[in-house]
Amino acid sequence: MKRAAIRLGLVVILAAAESYGQERRVYEGVVDLKQKTIGTVVLLEIAEGSLKGWVGGNRYEIDERKGKISYSGPDGEGSRFVQRLERLSGRFEELSEESGFSGVNIAAIEVRGRRRDLRVGRPALWKQDGPPFETFERIEEMLGKEIAVWVAGSNERTGRVVAVEEPEGMNIPLKAPKKPKETQPKKPTR
Repeated sequence: MKRAAIRLGLVVILAAAESYGQERRVYEGVVDLKQKTIGTVVLLEIAEGSLKGWVGGNRYEIDERKGKISYSGPDGEGSRFVQRLERLSGRFEELSEESGFSGVNIAAIEVRGRRRDLRVGRPALWKQDGPPFETFERIEEMLGKEIAVWVAGSNERTGRVVAVEEPEGMNIPLKAPKKPKETQPKKPTR
């Protein structure tokens, strides 16, 4: 199943909307897009009566009580289950490779004095300023920083990182900066 996180251009509605303080929420679910079932990540930023979201389509309604997202737009409509993800924050201490799975790393994050070993593939990156990145592959740039992540399938020790928030003071570009070309030393002339 493919995973997509697409920037929303129009409206996102929370069912049973009430007055919220400033908050970021992440949901993960499955939607039908152009007759294909894909995994999707929904990023919502709620601040004093305003709501910004990043998903695909034209109109979404999330009902947290039922755990469902209803959607309609040019690519189709439907109602599917969606899960609100747990937000964890802590110091990103270590990054190691998970044995047996290519492209999946384990991020050791200290959360409230306890180590959590979280699987990290290509999560969405929620920028401090500007739209998020659909996928982010350079999690190692955050080593040693205080970070916030949204996790699926979490328990007391493990989970899977679906989205990560850009740490304060960082401005991570979409593409990694190019490494300077190594210059070859000139051969001595005789």
